Amino acid sequence: MKPRKASRVVLLNERDEVLLIRAQDLLTPSLQWWMTCGGGSELGESAAQTAARELAEETGIECEPHELIGPLATRDEVFEFTEKSLRQVETYFAFRTTEDIELEDAVWTDIEKRSLLEFRWWSREELLATTETIYPKNLLGLIDLATAGSVPEVPLVID
Repeated sequence: MKPRKASRVVLLNERDEVLLIRAQDLLTPSLQWWMTCGGGSELGESAAQTAARELAEETGIECEPHELIGPLATRDEVFEFTEKSLRQVETYFAFRTTEDIELEDAVWTDIEKRSLLEFRWWSREELLATTETIYPKNLLGLIDLATAGSVPEVPLVID
């Protein structure tokens, strides 16, 4: 299975809340999860360029690749989406914002329009208390790195 390269952004506001997106499987809408902003790389893009582009496309928040915090971690995951097995190799960055999310500025693909259901800011306490499925599983550790401004010399490998 050929891996798809992707970048994801742990987007934090001034209260250290993280923005997560609730998504659903297109063929089995009852399968839902929360995830960080991000998506697949385009030809010739660096991981940071992908992260900055995806952040702008999904939230309307623009930044330059060098303004991102990281890379913080990588994740190599095989998952099912719409009855297909996909392997995705993700690079995680963080970004701090004081801006409001302007979804009218977002540029979503047709699949995103059908699979992305809701955007929401989550506090640390809410993340600890929830029974919802959230990816990545190590999100709190990434939030801790970002809030401390601590970028590992070598990105962490996470689940």
